[in-house]
Amino acid sequence: MIPIQETSTASPQVLVVEDDDLMRLSVADRFRIEGIPAAAAASLAEARRLLSRGQIEVVVTDIRLPDGTGRDLFEDIARSHSGIPVVLMTAFGSIPEAVELVKSGAADYLTKPFKPDALVSIVRRCLDDRRDRRLSAQLRAADGRCGPAGTGVLGRSLAMRTIEQLVARIAPLDSSVLITGESGAGKEVVADLIHHSSPRAGAPFVKVNCAAIPLNLVESELFGHEKGAFTGADRRWIGRFEQAQGGTLFLDEIAEIPPETQVKLLRVLQERSVQRVGGRETIRLDVRVIAATQVDLKAAIESGRFRGDLYWRLNVFHIAVPPLRERGDDVLFLARHFAREFAERMGRPAKEFSPDAEAALLDNPFPGNVRELKNLVERAVGLSDGRRIEAHDLFTTSGQPAVHGTATLRNAKETSEREAILQALARHGWMMTETARALGISRKNLWEKMRRYGVERDAQ
Repeated sequence: MIPIQETSTASPQVLVVEDDDLMRLSVADRFRIEGIPAAAAASLAEARRLLSRGQIEVVVTDIRLPDGTGRDLFEDIARSHSGIPVVLMTAFGSIPEAVELVKSGAADYLTKPFKPDALVSIVRRCLDDRRDRRLSAQLRAADGRCGPAGTGVLGRSLAMRTIEQLVARIAPLDSSVLITGESGAGKEVVADLIHHSSPRAGAPFVKVNCAAIPLNLVESELFGHEKGAFTGADRRWIGRFEQAQGGTLFLDEIAEIPPETQVKLLRVLQERSVQRVGGRETIRLDVRVIAATQVDLKAAIESGRFRGDLYWRLNVFHIAVPPLRERGDDVLFLARHFAREFAERMGRPAKEFSPDAEAALLDNPFPGNVRELKNLVERAVGLSDGRRIEAHDLFTTSGQPAVHGTATLRNAKETSEREAILQALARHGWMMTETARALGISRKNLWEKMRRYGVERDAQ
């Protein structure tokens, strides 16, 4: 018998369990050639010993072993190594048993003789799924907060890993950060990662959507007010800066702060102190400020809509979040994460995407970025039958999200309203205050309609 041997000096990711010497070593060598470290075992006992080392990510095993069966190994893994996918290799006569094990939770099976490429493809899928599950767990950890920077929690793409590396370097600092990018691209997630990777992680992380605050209440919302400071101020209000003491204040849609408030915000940032509206007390601040916008602030400065001195005060560190369409396989990573999240929330079986569904996701430009993808997957999980999400669950033949039911007068009205909002936003450079004034609605009402209709900066 050829001695049992591991085929790579790197920690093995795949364990091949097969008593046929040539088969065992040829399969393990193929994984090595593909850049996947592998270990090889000729028996159930040897497989158990290698599994006990705690390094195996996927097990590929024959159904028949000299001292047991693939079922025995599968049950061992289910009891003691939960989460490790098991891929079965079986002769024709053992297919019913392999099918039964797949129904019980095994990842997949192949009938001998099989093409090596087919096995490599299955194992790569299992490894990707294991990695996605770990990253998804980090995304869900601590009430939805991100895991530490540098763990790949933002995605697999080079662009997002580069952002993580930058976050890891600036997180320990107290300097201001400006995050730019299209709506729905993940600016808030990056801000969350900065805060929870910093020494301030145990302190408040206060989020403010500047576009959703009525203009006459912006100063009160940010800086607070004393009782009687203005009509309706029937009690003292502690502003967002004070609420964030010791922690981080995230000012989303910073371009929507009116010019007169921009002056006061600049003073607060420079002096590290604040006075409540109608008050005389100066409150010292220990707050890190992170701002975000989808607006071109340099163009807003040139047009007089945003102060240059405030821009430079905020823009100590700049992070540009790329749109989802430029982030490659991040689409599939996030789609799988959302599918698991929604299946769990809806009490449905775990869902996976068919190859056609994955191809359709990769081909979609996602003008609404991650927010659009999340909504698309939520609908698909709710509507799809079985454990697989197919392309038709996500998109119609026109490439648009699948919609069930017939058009109504309300649908037509909403389509017309959405188009009017897009045109007005384009005319006014996507500045919310000016657009709302032109449309004859409040800024908060405009923001709510944009969210409802999925209006994004590049949605035209």
